Amino acid sequence: MSDRKRMAFRRFGRTHHLSISTADDLAKVLDLDQAHWVATSAPTATLSCDATFLRFLDNDNRGRILACEVSEAIRWLFSNLRDRTGLTEGSTSLRLDGINIADQQGERIHGSAFKMLDRLGLADSPYITLDQVRQVKAQIESMSVSEAGVVLPSAADDDEVKQFIADIVATVGGAAHPSGPAGVGQGQLDEFGKQAKAHLDWTARGQIPQGQSKSDVMPLGPRTAEAFDLYSGLRHKIDQYFAQCEAVAFEPRAAELIGPRQADLQSLDLTDPQAIAEFVKGSPLAKPRSDRVLRLADNVNPYYSANLAKLRTAVLEPALGESAATLSDVKWSKVKQLFAPYETWTGGKAGTPVEPLGVQKLRAYLDPKFAGAVRALIAQSAKTAIALDGIRLTEKLLLYQANLLALANNFVSLPYLYDPSARAMVEMGTLVMDGRHFNLAVKVHDRNRHSSVAKTSNICVLYVEVLPGGDEQKYEVAVPVTSGGKGNLCVGKRGVFIDIASRELDARVVQIIDNPISITEALVSPFQRIARLLTGKIEAMASAAEKKLDTTTATATGHRQKGAQPPHP
Repeated sequence: MSDRKRMAFRRFGRTHHLSISTADDLAKVLDLDQAHWVATSAPTATLSCDATFLRFLDNDNRGRILACEVSEAIRWLFSNLRDRTGLTEGSTSLRLDGINIADQQGERIHGSAFKMLDRLGLADSPYITLDQVRQVKAQIESMSVSEAGVVLPSAADDDEVKQFIADIVATVGGAAHPSGPAGVGQGQLDEFGKQAKAHLDWTARGQIPQGQSKSDVMPLGPRTAEAFDLYSGLRHKIDQYFAQCEAVAFEPRAAELIGPRQADLQSLDLTDPQAIAEFVKGSPLAKPRSDRVLRLADNVNPYYSANLAKLRTAVLEPALGESAATLSDVKWSKVKQLFAPYETWTGGKAGTPVEPLGVQKLRAYLDPKFAGAVRALIAQSAKTAIALDGIRLTEKLLLYQANLLALANNFVSLPYLYDPSARAMVEMGTLVMDGRHFNLAVKVHDRNRHSSVAKTSNICVLYVEVLPGGDEQKYEVAVPVTSGGKGNLCVGKRGVFIDIASRELDARVVQIIDNPISITEALVSPFQRIARLLTGKIEAMASAAEKKLDTTTATATGHRQKGAQPPHP
């Protein structure tokens, strides 16, 4: 007789479900057509189960467990677990001699379990527990060098290297480390070296060669930066002036169009100092001349006169090497060409993230010993990765042994949903509201999508917002109302939600799928819809009549105010 014929089914509610109470029953799930499974997929966020166990099952990280992934988990469990008594018991304790070392992964799990017990000083123990595995896992993950090659400052013995790692994180950013703080990986190390070298090279291009007083980049020597600030602050206005001079030289009548218009002068508030300052600021630098010369001391815009005087002594005369009572467009072009290399240099500034560390520290950090020390620490992560891989495999086997049978009874079969003394994994708790207990509540992440399907069920459904308080985020549950009547249930009504951990939480109804609950409500429902329809029509007619009366009254009142006879209604 085949395994399919030996399958045992039990009746729950109106359907027959596969009986899954032993390891042998679990093995028969692999022979059961998925069309007969209660569920073929389920979102991980709606299942009340160990989160790590669910992540192991969801091997494609889509947030949903598929029937094929459950079957794959069962096969993996049976290939690595020789002694299946713990599976039937849902035990979180794994006997080392119960691991199938004939399987390659089983051999790794056995070796990893032995090393973890030895680390905990329990080398002679014949079994390992889930708590022990997670204790060692937490220790490994909190190490200063993670399996992903992320190094924390505390990983270094040398204080200078510790500061080097901290400075990398502070400037170019860090990589996530399982223990929480950010650390440095190979990417951050390479980026820091690149930025440091780029900034030092950029800084070197701006240095004045030893024995010289200036350079192409620093045409006025150490005073170049200050002079450039003056120059750049007036450059646009001086360029504008010479462009206006060009226009006047070509067409003298253009002078009449340059400067404030009559309308601008008439609209100017001469009692407002701020308005006057803005007006003067926007006016030409000086009256444009056809000879393209700016007389720096004669009739220049008072808003710019002080800065023009500084420009003359601090920029123009040093740059031109002569007295600069006047400035021609030709000389101004020479000044612009003189500052062009400096402007290009400042515009191409490199390594700005690391600039706060200063040139001296950056030069020191480019010493190969610093990067070499971090690379050596990163290389140690390979050992951590191997250790964590074995630890996680052991954790996976323990979690599958403890939870896979229960998951099958909430996925392939669903007996707990019909058992008042048990809770299914999809259940979140009990809602107490309107003097009643609503014992079935399932978590909902997208209410719009969920309600669009729930409307086709002909069941009255409450969508309830649960507010845990503190740092916990609120969530929503769908609660079907399957007995009694609607009573005082309405949107906004508050109640108490008792979750599966027996905590009493604040709850509030946010939406209702309003379907009949009892036979009486089903019989009355059509008449209620007709009544609502008639009431709506009557209200619409009354509203239209009232609007017409208001219009007639307003018209009559208007005619009386004008001394005319009102129109007959």
